[in-house]
This record gives sequence, C-alpha cells and structure tokens, in this order.
Amino acid sequence: MEKVCGVDVAYGKGRYAAAAVVQDLGKLDNVETVVKVFTGRQTPYIPGFLVLREGPPLLEALAAVKTDFDLLLVDGHGRAHPRRCGLATLVGFVAGFPTVGVAKSLLVGELVPKNDYCEIVDGGEVVGLCRGRNYFSQGYGVSFNDLRKIFQLFHGDYPEVLRTADRMSKTAILKQ
Repeated sequence: MEKVCGVDVAYGKGRYAAAAVVQDLGKLDNVETVVKVFTGRQTPYIPGFLVLREGPPLLEALAAVKTDFDLLLVDGHGRAHPRRCGLATLVGFVAGFPTVGVAKSLLVGELVPKNDYCEIVDGGEVVGLCRGRNYFSQGYGVSFNDLRKIFQLFHGDYPEVLRTADRMSKTAILKQ
C-alpha cells in the first residue's frame, strides 16, 4: 500500500465542507487535497444514518480527486455499526474503493482487551479493533485480516491523513 485517501466533513455557519486528502505513506506527504464547500440546507443528523448527511458531500469530494490511491479512510464506522453497514461501508461501495472506517466514538458492542489493543465485539462477532479512542472497522472491500494489517500500519492511532482532512474541512467552513 503506497497511497491512502482520508475524507471528512465539517459543519458550521450555515455551510458544510467535505475534504479529501491523498497521502503518500512512504514520504508522509500530502499528494493531493480537495475541499468542496456547500451552502444551503443540510440533511439533518439521524442516529445510525450518518451516510444520509455525509455521504453526498464526501462522494462529491472524492469524485474530484485525480490521484490514484490504494485505500480510502473514512471518519466514521464500517461494520462496527448497528446494521453492520456504516458510513465507511456505503461510501466505499458507491465510490468503488476499499475502505476502512476510523471513528472517534464507540457505536456498538463492547471492548475486549487483547494485549495493547481491544477488539470490538458485538453479538459475539468481532466487528472492529480499538486503541484508545480510535475505533477501526471494515468498510467496503476489506477483509478482517486486511483490517488488522491496516490497524497495525497506523499503530491503532488516528491516521494523520484523516486529521488533515478534518482540519481542512473545518478551516473551509470558517472562510468567508
């Protein structure tokens, strides 16, 4: 895996912005950044249906990315979702990219300690991995074995590419 793309959405001041950042993992350089700003009515947040609110702007930002990448990281859940199909799963499916969700809060299940990380277990099924407050779960086109490798690649930390997408989307809504 050479390049990853991280996406996030921010809201405020009657606007919302979606950012997509492609990062070269070898150099830790941002290869491409795209920010789309939207005004007007936002879809309200409905618990468990974040995809209705964030999916369309994320897909629009992704459509503007010109650089090829190997993995899409979404600030949201994949299988660690009540329906086993969160924002990361649906955005990855529609966009056609292997996807992992990295969320900052636990949506379902309980944490089962395993050495220096935890497994997210829901209904007797391991649906993700966690270290600290970073919850990784399969999105679209990623096996659980691949999820473990990706989790290890980022040491269970919140990926810098997602942190950058978060910062860029927040900055964009503050600009006039």
